[in-house]
Amino acid sequence: MRESLISFGVQSWLLPALVLWPLVGAALVWLIGRDRRPVAADTALPADALGGGGPDARTLTLSVLLVEAALGLMAWGAFDPSAAGWQLRVDLPWLPDLGARLSLAVDGISLPMLVLTTSLMPLALLATWHQVTTRLSSFGALLLALTSGLVGVFVALDLLLFYLAWELMLIPMYFIIGIWGTEHRTRAAIKYVILTMFGSLLMLAAIAVLYVQAGATSFHLDDLLRLNIPLAPQLWLFGAFFLAFAIKSALVPFHTWLPDAQFEAPVIGAVVLGLKVGTYAILRFALPLFPAAAMHDTVRTVVLALSVIAIVYGALVAIVQPDLRRVLSYSSISHLGFIMLGAFALTQQSVQGSVMIMVNHGITTSALFLLAGILKERGGSDRLDAFGGLARVMPLFAVALILSMLSTIGLPGTNGFVGEFLVLIGTYRAEPLLAIVATSGVVFASVYALRALQHLLFAATDTARHGTMTDLQGRQLAVMTVFAVAMLWLGIAPQSVLRRMEVASGALIERVRGGETAFANFDGGGTSVNTSLTIGAVTP
Repeated sequence: MRESLISFGVQSWLLPALVLWPLVGAALVWLIGRDRRPVAADTALPADALGGGGPDARTLTLSVLLVEAALGLMAWGAFDPSAAGWQLRVDLPWLPDLGARLSLAVDGISLPMLVLTTSLMPLALLATWHQVTTRLSSFGALLLALTSGLVGVFVALDLLLFYLAWELMLIPMYFIIGIWGTEHRTRAAIKYVILTMFGSLLMLAAIAVLYVQAGATSFHLDDLLRLNIPLAPQLWLFGAFFLAFAIKSALVPFHTWLPDAQFEAPVIGAVVLGLKVGTYAILRFALPLFPAAAMHDTVRTVVLALSVIAIVYGALVAIVQPDLRRVLSYSSISHLGFIMLGAFALTQQSVQGSVMIMVNHGITTSALFLLAGILKERGGSDRLDAFGGLARVMPLFAVALILSMLSTIGLPGTNGFVGEFLVLIGTYRAEPLLAIVATSGVVFASVYALRALQHLLFAATDTARHGTMTDLQGRQLAVMTVFAVAMLWLGIAPQSVLRRMEVASGALIERVRGGETAFANFDGGGTSVNTSLTIGAVTP
């Protein structure tokens, strides 16, 4: 398969297409898409009843996202797991006077996140098909612009391009929450944008300093990795990058915006907010650019301590939440702690486990938020005490919810187990005490998961209110089947993902720990170029 894709020339156009196609689709949806609002869950108004001629905006948005998902799967098939360095690399001129380029590439860390994102977006739209019923052309255009920003974050090598993609990711989400959210959506949207923009401005200032340090000639990651920056400036620059990414990741104590945003956002917005974009950026930029700062005893101790606090705190707070979506938000904060713990433990197992949790969390938490949205769509609420006995009324929903909850607590045989196990094993080799304390998060996760299942599925049923609720069917059943297959497949056979990230995670660890390493980049002709990288206090 890989040979046929390469022969098709995908390395020269695939990544630009992944970034630009959603923007083209957004323009099409905005210009020619029409609102076709449903009368009921399975019926729609006639084609000319609302919005005049033109394609249905929602269907057109889905079509664009399905093409994007197909392009993402092509990137997966074209990737060579045994090769080092960047793959599918494209370098195009952009702002030559500034030294900025449209430089795109993937490696074993970014590829799983790219494929997860492109596959998740159409699934989430299908599962929430009738949950957004107003301004559909605007909603579809913003959703596609958001997709382009997410993809750009995962494939950009030029830091100026990365910053633009980062902002393109934030701004549509602000409008999605603020326009299509629930009662307190405005407050949640403003809180979200103020905190994340504050971090973004810090990152932009740090990028400007790096640009000056590079001689004002390049924003490219490969060029910036060659800089020899003393420890003191590294600490400040690392702090700016880390704060921006920690806020976006909702690391304790920067987490307060996430539960509000996910609770007030439309369901598909809550799903996207669950993607661990900030932790990916820490692995891609903050750690390799500033290894001496990242390995500084004080910095590392603080981050590892915050990670363990997030694991325990998030799980404990999730236990007492009255709403399913808030349970899931604080569960996400707990899982973020595992990701950060694995990233800063910096062993092969812990870093691979960290990336696996990012992927698995995107699958499992997305399924859970979609199920919470279905619950609210059917019953008007997602409060745990508002339901009971749904296992008898909605058996397929119950199976999907149980499997997803078992995955989120890391039951062996599900995808959630693989990442957490690798993080704990890898962390134990470097920080055994922290690994032992972090294990308590798994126990507390069992408590909040079983509590939610007990309230929703097995408590006494109010048959007058919930006895006639319809089970999963049609689109929603198909989407949940895909999620269930992914959870079980990655739990039983995760080698296909682990094998692709092995080389990249090893290179990252060697880079940050200060050993001399070679990033094998590929020029336009496919030639391997080995560049020895040293930096500041960790020069070998």
